[in-house]
Amino acid sequence: MADRAEPVRRRGGRAAHAPLSGLVPRQLWQLELLSQLARRRALAVRMAFPLALVIPLVTTGAPPFFAGMLLVVLVTLIGTVGTGVGVTRARASGWLDRLAVLPLPAWRVSGELFLAAFLVDAVQGSVMVAVVAVAHQPNPALLGTTWALVLSVLALANALGLGLAALTDHPGEIMLYLAVLLAPLLFLSGLFTGVPAQGIGHVVAGLLPFSYLHQAFELALGGNPATGDPASFAVAAAVTAVVAVTAAAGLGPAILRRPR
Repeated sequence: MADRAEPVRRRGGRAAHAPLSGLVPRQLWQLELLSQLARRRALAVRMAFPLALVIPLVTTGAPPFFAGMLLVVLVTLIGTVGTGVGVTRARASGWLDRLAVLPLPAWRVSGELFLAAFLVDAVQGSVMVAVVAVAHQPNPALLGTTWALVLSVLALANALGLGLAALTDHPGEIMLYLAVLLAPLLFLSGLFTGVPAQGIGHVVAGLLPFSYLHQAFELALGGNPATGDPASFAVAAAVTAVVAVTAAAGLGPAILRRPR
């Protein structure tokens, strides 16, 4: 862990009063989180990126269906790309090889990597929801369940990023795998064509959290989707969070094993 913390210490060495200089990580997730926070320029870009898209999107009168669609895609990309690229870079640097020989269970390693990435992404997602709240002022129940859905979908996206990172050593390949995985999932969720009123398409969309997040955003932006209410959003958020955490823990052995 000392090697991973080195960027933080070097920053502290250059600036004696740096905000992170006095923090000593005691858990793997804390070390990972501090490593991300120490990269101030990259962190600033990550925080500004969603704002640059969300603010004009929700304040210029874009149709709620299409605005909600783009917001769901943005939430999914934030979680999946950041985690997938970060883990593949950690493997390329040899950091995961060192974690593999530590007396830590594999589920804990993947779980703590997941937690550190999720915490940063949760701030980005919360800022997006705050912009929607200020611009459209949805009722508290809808706002709260939309926020819960954003966090749960971010968690699932982080778990998907971990799964993609188990397939390759190359960060660039993550984008290819991402397109192959997310395009059909988002299509089946009805983001591009709407959720079918009946049939297998309706059933499949009901099993995917992206459709609920789309409905929540559409409602929050003043739209009128055919289905969706705060109660169903709350249930979908809870189920998605459980699935995401379980998947992240179960991916431990795959993350620590080098792809063939």
